[in-house]
Amino acid sequence: MSSDATKSRAVVAKQRRVIFLALPPVEELDLVGPIQVFGAANRLTGKPTYTVELVTNQEDLKVVGDSGLVSFQAARHYRSVRGEFDSLLIVCGLASRATSNIALLAWIRRSAGRAKRVGSVCVGAFVLAEAGLLDNRRATAHWKFNAELAQRFPRVTVVHDPIWVRDGNIYTSAGISAGIDLALAWVEEDCGNAIAAEIAREFVLFLRRPAGQAQLSVSLAAQANEMKAIQELQVWIAENLAEQLSIPVLAKKVSMSVRNFERLFTRELGISPGRYILKMRVESAQRILERSDMGMKEIAGAVGFSSPDVMRRAFQSITGRTPLENRRANFAASRRHLR
Repeated sequence: MSSDATKSRAVVAKQRRVIFLALPPVEELDLVGPIQVFGAANRLTGKPTYTVELVTNQEDLKVVGDSGLVSFQAARHYRSVRGEFDSLLIVCGLASRATSNIALLAWIRRSAGRAKRVGSVCVGAFVLAEAGLLDNRRATAHWKFNAELAQRFPRVTVVHDPIWVRDGNIYTSAGISAGIDLALAWVEEDCGNAIAAEIAREFVLFLRRPAGQAQLSVSLAAQANEMKAIQELQVWIAENLAEQLSIPVLAKKVSMSVRNFERLFTRELGISPGRYILKMRVESAQRILERSDMGMKEIAGAVGFSSPDVMRRAFQSITGRTPLENRRANFAASRRHLR
């Protein structure tokens, strides 16, 4: 464990009860991924920081997976949940997203009023919307279903790009690996950045992704390529953004001519090397803006921009708003969360 992770144990003040409400059939990774995050947090903090309970709406307590190959046994029916809990995370599947069970939806609404936070993974946002918890709020789901979410629930402000969104104490996420990102964000809120980062390293995640990162971001799209040399270069770039990353430098790193490198890189990733570097630097700066109060000059230097003005122009080109506007938006979201 890193020394930073050890120091972060001091941030952990109490045991937190997390309820997973599974409405089968569920997407298996949507459920298992976040559960594993909280389990890892317990191990790394050296104490039972989280008590995780799986509950369901099924009378036999069986939670089947979408694949039909895996099933889980819940601890209890949601009606049997007693006492206070810190967090509620809703996981369902395509077939169970359209629930209209009045008692279930009423229970979710009551839970949102007493829990520190309520969240959903992927199409679980439909359940929150059906319960009325997303009215006049920003929310997201998997990009394939955002249009449907907006059409079915016109009072919800559907945000199509982010991998997860927080509005007040309500969190929604894009699903699959984004459920892991949301769980990591909760761990960071509770235990500090070092513990969350340590979990991400253990999970061999390419990058920890901030809420505002696009679902189809350059970091995700780039991972699909099959060229080992380019994959290794991506990791090196992510770790050396503050360095001089000219095309000749990158070509030399993979032992290619400049012409062949530019051609291969663009063919494999669908983006030019220069544009890729620009997006990576913007994404890295976004993470720093969300997690620190560093000044613009310091952030620009940390991610390889020659000046705050160059960084500002890059942000406007990639995200449509300035770094300061990004920070203000994050601050406003935090203020809403604290109310």
